[in-house]
Amino acid sequence: MPPTQPWSPSPGGASWDYSGSDGLEEELELCPTRDLPYGHAYVPALYLAAFAVGLLGNAFVVRLTAGRRGPRRLVDTFVLHLAVADLGLVLTLPLWAAAAARGGRWPFGEGLCKLSCFALAGTRCAGALLLAGMSVDRYLAVVKLLDARPLRTPRCARATCCGVWAAALLAGLPSLLYRGLQPLPGGRGSQCGEEPSDAFQGLSLLLLLLTFVLPLGVTLFCYCCISRRLRRPPHVGRAPRNSLRIIFAIEGAFVGSWLPFGALRAVFHLARLGALPLPCRLLLALRWGLTIATCLAFVNSCANPLIYLLLDRSFRARARRGACGRAGRRARRASSSLSGASSPSRDDSSVFWGRP
Repeated sequence: MPPTQPWSPSPGGASWDYSGSDGLEEELELCPTRDLPYGHAYVPALYLAAFAVGLLGNAFVVRLTAGRRGPRRLVDTFVLHLAVADLGLVLTLPLWAAAAARGGRWPFGEGLCKLSCFALAGTRCAGALLLAGMSVDRYLAVVKLLDARPLRTPRCARATCCGVWAAALLAGLPSLLYRGLQPLPGGRGSQCGEEPSDAFQGLSLLLLLLTFVLPLGVTLFCYCCISRRLRRPPHVGRAPRNSLRIIFAIEGAFVGSWLPFGALRAVFHLARLGALPLPCRLLLALRWGLTIATCLAFVNSCANPLIYLLLDRSFRARARRGACGRAGRRARRASSSLSGASSPSRDDSSVFWGRP
């Protein structure tokens, strides 16, 4: 039986040998495939652009939140860990860009292949769970304001983030076991892909349910409750509404970027398990769709700093001062000494400032 050709996040491969289930003793349907038109050009360019923007933006967010003096709001803790998760994904993008430019061939060895796949699986899980944690925090702050005070403490927030990272490490372990260098058809080298085993396909489906679908359901429930609360009196003030708008945008960007990838990966795993037989045309469409969905998911790693820049006035001001360097810091100190206590030092509509 010829081997099943694994899929990887980079386009490549002249043919895709598809089998619904590796254990069936029947003739396989050989499906000719073509690379996504011009994918070798724009996919690496997109990855490298996301790497540059995501590295600078998320590093600035980490510096801004980790170096903040004084009390920190609970949402700041989630923002900090979310930026760290995005940085972990961003650092793998040059590797995938190089592989995409080489037609899917992985030139960095099996060790980096496994570590890159581990980082992708772990950071995706961490991002989804952190956003779910952020949505629960906003739900408690807006809907259960008085009853939730014992839960909304810095210790609980830190414990939640530690639990998220522990779950992310566990979610990444299958990538260390089942991903590695797989031969490309025609002896054209090796790609970084997954072993075509039923055990891995079933485990991937389970992880997709637990680390994406379930957190997404929690997030949607929380924000539906928040939306209903915002429409009822007594009305929430303008500043909390503006802060919620920023968090809504972050959640929406994550769901819009990762939902196509998750849906297509679920179809892919079901097809591999033989539960969803697909003809060759749909297999080709699935393969192209996964390539595009992977690009969209990877680009999300640089989306949050851009959202902060567009919607958060405090972040824009601090980014502007950071770009100005020492001159900006001297001007800020001079302005602070002149204005004294009358100058507003915090903006409650910001994700980065406000009362704890």
